[in-house]
Formats: sequence, structure tokens, C-alpha cells
Amino acid sequence: MGCKHSSSPPESPIKPVQNGGPIVLKSKISIQRAQIIDHQTSNGIKSLSSSALSISAKKKTCLSLSSLPLPFTVLCLEKTLDGHDHYLMKRFQLDTPCFLLDVSRTHILLVDGRQLRLINMETKDIETCIIPLNCGDIQDISWSSKLNAFLILTTDQLYKTGTKQLQPIPIPQIQFIIEGPRKSYMAVDGDDLIINRCFGSDIRRYSLANFSLVQSPYAYAAGENLSITNIRLNSNKILALAVSINTKQMIDLVQLKTNKLIRRISFDSNENILYPINLHNNGQWFAKTCIPCVNIGHCLISSEGQITRLTLFPDQDNFIRSICMSPDNRWLIVSRQHSIELYQPCSSFLPLMKDLVDVSSISL
Repeated sequence: MGCKHSSSPPESPIKPVQNGGPIVLKSKISIQRAQIIDHQTSNGIKSLSSSALSISAKKKTCLSLSSLPLPFTVLCLEKTLDGHDHYLMKRFQLDTPCFLLDVSRTHILLVDGRQLRLINMETKDIETCIIPLNCGDIQDISWSSKLNAFLILTTDQLYKTGTKQLQPIPIPQIQFIIEGPRKSYMAVDGDDLIINRCFGSDIRRYSLANFSLVQSPYAYAAGENLSITNIRLNSNKILALAVSINTKQMIDLVQLKTNKLIRRISFDSNENILYPINLHNNGQWFAKTCIPCVNIGHCLISSEGQITRLTLFPDQDNFIRSICMSPDNRWLIVSRQHSIELYQPCSSFLPLMKDLVDVSSISL
């Protein structure tokens, strides 16, 4: 649907949603301009384009990355991924295109064909595990800080593996009946595990304390003709869903505690926005933009729903299959066609804040 690189294939069915809960839409965000410029925030700080920075401060202030306004993250990402490899720590070549991966504070777990690969980001060592033939196709991978383990979702079973040894162990409480070539997706944060099957018609919420079914969250009215693919959950308990309605792709932000749709992120034109990624940074999301059969871009979405476009790898092929940020923001992982690139995000923008803030306590 829509973008040729979408995770939902063109022939994916549009499932009518069977749920009696009404849509509660507090605001709809429609972006027409290419860049957010001079946006006044609630604390009096203006967020400017990358050509200028301004911080209102009468005295020196201690900041952390999570408290910085959006354009600082934009500058950091664009500088890190400018194509000159100054912040590239290691490039790992893969046998097949990689899209399924996630990252902890120390390790990357990814799928490479019929193999799982566990990469230690400190030592750069790789451990490989052949996926057994009796194991269903892997659908998604998510890191769980609560379990201190990676969760691996297949077509019929949920598994977990630690980082000391790559050994997937089945979780018997969560099993499924294989229903043909239907993709499943997973989101994890804290005690919450959300599994999306059948393109949104079957979304389940589990507690990781005992893998019990808590509820089936849904924010849409009965009869909504939509399809849901990728889902991600952040620490604010905001669930980001990649939604398709006919050929239009957008991102919905749902408050998990209330099951209410609080924002719909979309473009007024025929441009789509998809693949939400949690950046573990003050409620910000990374996402792809796409004009079908024309081009693919990338952007950041703030917690207020503002979109800021990114210029990544400007002088080379910038097709990014996936991107992950470690929970402590120390590592940035970029998945290309046949490689994984490991970066340490830059801090080169900090001198721009000289005489305005005390940069000695800014952590990146």
C-alpha cells in the first residue's frame, strides 16, 4: 500500500475493525512545509532551523539530551549520518537484507536470512545461531529491559534470549495458530508487551511479569477500514501505529492507558509517513516519508506531533531499511541493504552553546 518499501505489501488485506470504542481524536497534524522554523515552546525556548540556534537563558543551566529541544537532535543525527563516516564505529556485512533488529545498551540482535546474529557493540564480536527448521518465520524483535532479554516473535510463538548466550527459549504462555502469510508486529516497554496480528484486527496487550493477557487495546470505532502494521511503544506509554487507509499511510499516536487516539500524523499531499521508531528521547520518533514511486525521506516527530525533515547521507544513496537508538542514546544503529552500521552519535554542536549554558554537564 502506498510506498513500495512499506512493510505492508500491496496485496495486504484491509481489515474492517470490529470494536465498539469510538475514536477520540484530539488533534490532527497535517504538515505542508518542508521544515519547522521558529517554533515557540512552552518553556520560552525557540526551536530554529539548523542554520541558527537561539537559547534564552539568563543564567547557566545544566541540560541533558532528553531536555534539549527538537532541532538539537536533528543536528546531531544529520551530523552523525552526513556520509563522511566520522562517527562510524563499525560496518558489519550481512548475507541478506536486514530489517528485523533491535538494540539494548550493549548488544544488537538481528535476523540475517535463517540466522540470528548477536553483536556486542563494545567488542564488536558476533555470535550466530541457526534458526531451527521447526521454528516459525521471525516476525519482529524487541529488547525488554524488564526481562533483560531480547524477545523474538515468530508466526506461532514468542521466544526470549539473553545477551550472555544466544539461545532462544520459547515462552509457552504466548502461542498462536499460524494463519497463512500474515505479518505480526510487536512493541515493548516496561511491563507492557503489545502484539499486533492480522493487520490490526487482533491487537493484544500482555504483562511481562507473568505473560498474562491484560487487555486488547483499541482506539478505533467498529467498521473502520484500516490496516495497521508496525507498532512501537515509548516510556510515556504512547503507542505509535503505522496505519493505512486505502493507499494513504500515516502514523497514529494512541495513549495506552486510555486507549484514545491523541494525534494523527499525516501529510495533506500524496506523501506518506510510516515506520515509527522510538528514539528513547523525550517522546521523539524517527519515521520514513515516501511519495510512491518518487522518493523516500526521513523525519523526526516530536511528542507534540511536529514533523521536522532530516537530510541524511546527502551525497550518497541514503536508503535506510531501519534505524535503532540504544536506550541510553549512546549507540545509533543503521540498517542498510546488506550491512549494519554502528555509530556513536556526535556532540559537535555543543560549542554552538558557548556562553549560553554550562556544557560540562550535557550528556550525549
